[in-house]
Amino acid sequence: MLDIHPKLKPAVGTVIVLHGWGANSHDVELLAEALRLPSFRYIIPEGRYDVPGTGGRGKGWYSLPLDAKSEKERQTSKKQLFNILDDLDRKGTSADTVVFLGFSQGASMGLDVMLDYKKPIAGVVSLSGFLLDSDKIRKRSNLPAEIPVFAGHGTLDPLIPLDQGKSSIMSLKTVGFEVEWHEYPAEHRVVIEELEDVRKFLAKLFNF
Repeated sequence: MLDIHPKLKPAVGTVIVLHGWGANSHDVELLAEALRLPSFRYIIPEGRYDVPGTGGRGKGWYSLPLDAKSEKERQTSKKQLFNILDDLDRKGTSADTVVFLGFSQGASMGLDVMLDYKKPIAGVVSLSGFLLDSDKIRKRSNLPAEIPVFAGHGTLDPLIPLDQGKSSIMSLKTVGFEVEWHEYPAEHRVVIEELEDVRKFLAKLFNF
């Protein structure tokens, strides 16, 4: 796990950056750098599951396709992320100053943590992501709908089609979440305009 402390202190907040399927913590370290927000602390954990065909370099938070095995892995990964929040809290960083920023499968984990952690976090940034179990969201109670969500998606995404990602994440809006949705003329990647919108979202969230 990478832990990048702020270059400018005191820290405005903490961003936990979650990589996508087949990537690793070093891949999304570049994403944290590209945000150009030196007053944030960045924590970059790594999924524990090897992705086939990557020589052990590529990691995932759960295997694909979704089945009983991947569901068990998902719950294990969620507990891994809960433990990070618990450890931060013990050391004086409360959950309501922590944002999860995830790409693709990492975004699904960030949204998962938001829904199930025992305390409200500051927000979630979902990049080219999706919400797991979106069809069940209306049946849930005591949802932390006060947590703001930023979601950006490429209109040309061949891996997670725009309609699929949008419909799953916008299901949060139907149960009271504030969802800031953005579309970009891109495939399955993060673009400069998206980074600028993320900066604005974080600036609004942390009043800087």
